[in-house]
Amino acid sequence: MKKYVKKISLVVFAVSFVALALNSCASSNVEGNAPDAETNASQSVFSKEEFIASVKDLSKNSEYEKALEKYSEIPSSYQKKYADDYELNLLKVRLYELTGRLTQAKSLADKMLLKNKNNEELKKIKFSIEKKLFMAELQDALKNQDENAALELYEDIDSAIAEDFNINLIKASLLVSANRFDEAENLCKKLEAADKSNVEVMEIRLAIAEKKGDNKEKQKQLKAIVAKDPYNAPANIQLGESAALNKNYKQAKNYYLKALAKESRNEDALFGYGQMDYYLENDEKATETFNKLLEINPQNPQAYSYLAKLAYADDKFQIAIANVEKALQIDDSNGEYYMNYGLYLRSAGRFADAENAWTKAIEIMPEYFLPYAYRAGLYDEQDKFPQALADYQKVIQLNPEYYYAYESIGVLALHEKDYKTAGDAFFNCRKYNQENISYPLMVTYCYYMMNNKAEGKNYSGKILPKIKGAPNSIEYKMLRVYHDEAGHNSLPQEIARLTNVNDRGKMYFYLGLFYQMYGSTEAANEMFAKVINMNSPMFFEYRLAEWAIEANKADK
Repeated sequence: MKKYVKKISLVVFAVSFVALALNSCASSNVEGNAPDAETNASQSVFSKEEFIASVKDLSKNSEYEKALEKYSEIPSSYQKKYADDYELNLLKVRLYELTGRLTQAKSLADKMLLKNKNNEELKKIKFSIEKKLFMAELQDALKNQDENAALELYEDIDSAIAEDFNINLIKASLLVSANRFDEAENLCKKLEAADKSNVEVMEIRLAIAEKKGDNKEKQKQLKAIVAKDPYNAPANIQLGESAALNKNYKQAKNYYLKALAKESRNEDALFGYGQMDYYLENDEKATETFNKLLEINPQNPQAYSYLAKLAYADDKFQIAIANVEKALQIDDSNGEYYMNYGLYLRSAGRFADAENAWTKAIEIMPEYFLPYAYRAGLYDEQDKFPQALADYQKVIQLNPEYYYAYESIGVLALHEKDYKTAGDAFFNCRKYNQENISYPLMVTYCYYMMNNKAEGKNYSGKILPKIKGAPNSIEYKMLRVYHDEAGHNSLPQEIARLTNVNDRGKMYFYLGLFYQMYGSTEAANEMFAKVINMNSPMFFEYRLAEWAIEANKADK
């Protein structure tokens, strides 16, 4: 809203009164002869018409200061005679106004009104001067972005301008900035009564709705604005943002296009337009738009950020790194830039730099779970299990529904033979994904390894009836084997017939785990080897199979 206040506070409705005065003047005639060079200035003959003509000539070339200086050249013998001359003083008032001497202009206009109380021309001039003075005070108050200080000026506003539409338009916007919504709405109603179709009033009402979180009113005002002004850039940009939030990217793109039709260099519209092409996978067009945005503003970090994303999607990691570094040079306080920077560095094999980037992202946005998840994965890959576990724990603290972190915690805990932590983690995984048979199998296994078979059987007994495809599915049969501790003989053949590689690998793993629980190390290794030979680590059990084979070799 402060941007909007700044915009309308700069709208000073000035009128060039000098031009009006000069146009109304009659053709000049010299009164008397030019003074003799030897004649004393106080005795010179003064021609009012000639004086006005000379001011007119100077004013035509915008030499208002020189025109004003002409008043000091009026001979002293004529100054008293013309001290209250209406035409000369009116012209002087206008010159004062045009040269920024508003206080002097007001003082002289007030003096003239004492003798010309009903003069409409003077009243209009006085109104213009008062308005400019007030606008100047508003601008001074707003230099420090202090809406309340600016609003205090309205308490002593001159009655001549108190009802001015544009001055009250500014007041309404200031009230919104100061969160005085009721007063702002009441003033908007008054302004609407004067001009029902004023778009700026609609924009203020839109700002009120946004600040109050009234989406229904917001949409109403947006529609009213575009109905009056179909290519209104701010309204179309907001409609585009709303459509994008609802993932209606094509509609959002059309809104941004309308905004650009009116303001082709609008950065927000260009960014939104490029972003929608990015989401719609029109990568070439998106790249073109973001480059155009950088031509307009080479210091736009968002454009560099998206150019980096586009390069990364095309596996051009060095270009992605270079672009996001440019974004960070402009704005190094953006945690998302650092988060993406880490991804690009990781893909380029720069692990230490990636870790540093994600650590920086965490410093900037410590309450966001994703940079912890990325860094945890990096630690995990490097077998830095304690650090990885700490980050995964932070992830679930910040976002309990991110069950992949629970899964990773479970895997790392199994590596450390911490069956209690592992069982709890997989139990939580099951709460968020009840279709994956891995989780109840792992929970049951952890109960058994903690020598608590009774609780394990109780748990698996509750899960068995809920399994999809029971009792004929391989998932049901595998959990049944764990529950009964028997019935596994036919499973190798059934698993071999599974067409889905991941399903087959997972089932081989759990059969191997079952064999290992009951001392059949050789049979277990055979199953684990089948998993490893698939060379398709698309499930967490693959990693556990690798560890199991290594551990079994070490035990020999």
